[in-house]
Amino acid sequence: MTTTVQLAAPAAAEPPSRLTPALVGTWSKNQIVYIPCPSWCTEDHAAEPYALEDITHYTDMAGVQVSTFLDEDTALYNWWARIESDPASNDPRMRAAHVMVGDDSVNEARMTPDMAEAFADDLIKFASQVRSAAYTARTFTEAKGGAQ
Repeated sequence: MTTTVQLAAPAAAEPPSRLTPALVGTWSKNQIVYIPCPSWCTEDHAAEPYALEDITHYTDMAGVQVSTFLDEDTALYNWWARIESDPASNDPRMRAAHVMVGDDSVNEARMTPDMAEAFADDLIKFASQVRSAAYTARTFTEAKGGAQ
C-alpha cells in the first residue's frame, strides 16, 4: 500500500522549484512523499524507491563521443555532462547546483558554474583546433590526390 505525505514547501528565498512525488522506503515498504524539486530536474523520483536522504536532483545528460575509423562501431571516448544537486549532502558544494562531467570511468569532475564556464571555453578553443587540424589534413590529402 502506498501512503501520500506532504512535506513543507520550499522557502520563498529558494530558487524556483515544484513539489514532486518521490517514492521513499524499500521495495517491500514504501510511500509517496512530495519533495521540493528544482525546476531543471528531469529525474522521476517516483520511478523506484530511495531513502529520502539519497534523492538527488539532476538533468538529462548531454554527451559527445569520439569515434575512430579503425573501429567504426566503437566510441573510444564518451564524455557526458549534466547539472546535479544532492540536497542531503554534508558538503555545501554538493547541495548547490553544480555541473558534473564524466567519461564513463569511475571518476567524475564536479564543477561550480564558473569552473564549468571556463571548461566550456577551453572546449570551444579545442574544437577550433580540431576543426583547423581537419582542414589541414583534408587539404594535404586532397593535394596528394587522396580520397577522404
